[in-house]
This record gives sequence, C-alpha cells and structure tokens, in this order.
Amino acid sequence: MTVRPCTDASPAQWLLTADRDWSDLAVRGPLGFEAYARLRFIPDPTHSSQRAQESDTSRRCLAEITQLSIAVSHLANHTTTPDNCYFAIWEGWGGLELVGPVQVPFINREAVLFNGAADDLSTWVDSRDHTSPDNLPIPAFLWPADQAWCIANDVDSHFATIGASSNAIGELLDNTIIDVTEDDPSRPQPWYID
Repeated sequence: MTVRPCTDASPAQWLLTADRDWSDLAVRGPLGFEAYARLRFIPDPTHSSQRAQESDTSRRCLAEITQLSIAVSHLANHTTTPDNCYFAIWEGWGGLELVGPVQVPFINREAVLFNGAADDLSTWVDSRDHTSPDNLPIPAFLWPADQAWCIANDVDSHFATIGASSNAIGELLDNTIIDVTEDDPSRPQPWYID
C-alpha cells in the first residue's frame, strides 16, 4: 500500500466549501455530479421501524472495505488521476495522530487526509483499533484529484453514496458482485432506526 499522510488540506477544500448542509454532505456527498448511486452494505430496510440487526444479512457476503474497493476499481476507469486519490478518515477512530496526516476541519467531525492510488483500496485493511499507515479505518470520503467522482461513506449509514458521470454510475449499476442502486440526492433514502 502506498497511501501516505497528506500535509496539505487544500485537496479537501472543495468538500469544505460545498453548498450543502453538513449532514447531507456527510451521507450523500457533494452535489453537481451527473448521476448518483448508493452502494448498500446491507439491504435497505423493508419497513419503517426496522433495525439494522433485523436486515437480511444472508445477502451480505463481502466486507464493507471490499465492496468499496470493487466500486473504486470501476470508478478508477472514469478519472484522469487514478494514481492521485484522496482518502479522508474521521479522526474519531483514534490512533491517527501517530501517523502525522493533516487535519481537515469538517463542520461536525474532523478528519485526517491521506493520498494514494485508487487501487490502494484493494489492499486496505479496515482496522479501527490497530492503526498504522498500512492499516487504516475505512475512509469517510474518497475522491480522485480531478474530482471526477466522490464517495461519501458516513459511519452511521448502511450505504455509501457515489456521485460520478452517468457512464461511471451505469457501469456500477451493471456490477453483480456489489449491491448498487440508483440514487436521487433530492429524495430521502430509507433508514434503519437506532
């Protein structure tokens, strides 16, 4: 893995200045892409009072980081900068101060910023309690330097939201390994209750 800590927060500035309510940005990502999709880590709830523990987990066979990696491998074909991507990780996972990345002052949660290639995600190990540069928590935001796409992956959601070109989203929707569905950023998504 060649992911390295960033010492400059400017690559995240476009997210910090996005014209979007913070809670929508964290869950749905920035506006302005041609198309959107949701990568579901577990199926959507089937009724309004359903808890995540009651979901049909028989359809959940891949780890969250594996599903994100598959999505990013497709999206890498839709950017001019696949070797220059950014990974913002919520500082709240802990231990990240040991590796020295710059802090990005998001409105309600600070994040630390890393840089690497899109394919680095395929070797990413999701370890939220043993952090090192080669063993990082799952990113909350992922995007290439050319901002051709963005994935918002809030810690409280059962899905990640992907904004990209129509072609990129169409390719993700055709993938049968991961569970991707179209999304409309102006409409609410289904939620599990706490």
